[in-house]
Amino acid sequence: MSNKLIPILTAVLALAIGLYFGLKPKNGPDYPLSGYTFDTPQGASLDLGALKGKVVVLNFWATWCPPCVEEMPELDELYPQLQAQNVELIGIAIDSPSNVQQFLQKTPVNYPIVLAGMTGTELGKALGNQQGGLPFTVILDENGNEILTEAGRIQMSTITNALQR
Repeated sequence: MSNKLIPILTAVLALAIGLYFGLKPKNGPDYPLSGYTFDTPQGASLDLGALKGKVVVLNFWATWCPPCVEEMPELDELYPQLQAQNVELIGIAIDSPSNVQQFLQKTPVNYPIVLAGMTGTELGKALGNQQGGLPFTVILDENGNEILTEAGRIQMSTITNALQR
């Protein structure tokens, strides 16, 4: 009898596991930035999950990406206005730490930059950047729901308009 029961129990267990994983919400109940902590060029670290409760603008970029570099001074100019609205702006560098550090010495910005590398690419894909192209900008509300995703060079008016919800 136990020889007949083993395949049945195995099938029931497999079905239960499949249902459990299949019925979970795509991002789960958790904040989509939870579990993402990155180093900064200054040697500190930034836990993106700690941003829950704030509106967040994430700008994925790289030093070798001309449109990324073009929009950085505009983002830097917008940053104080965002801060005044309690909106966080984070630059997520999909590049090597040494490239980013050299770049920021020549072209400093006031908003926080994190060194994300390939993990940043994974985060971008999780937030809707399936092709992995740069630049890529995402705005999340206080609970981590997407307000805006924009592939390619973003206009500052697109950001400000999206925040006037």
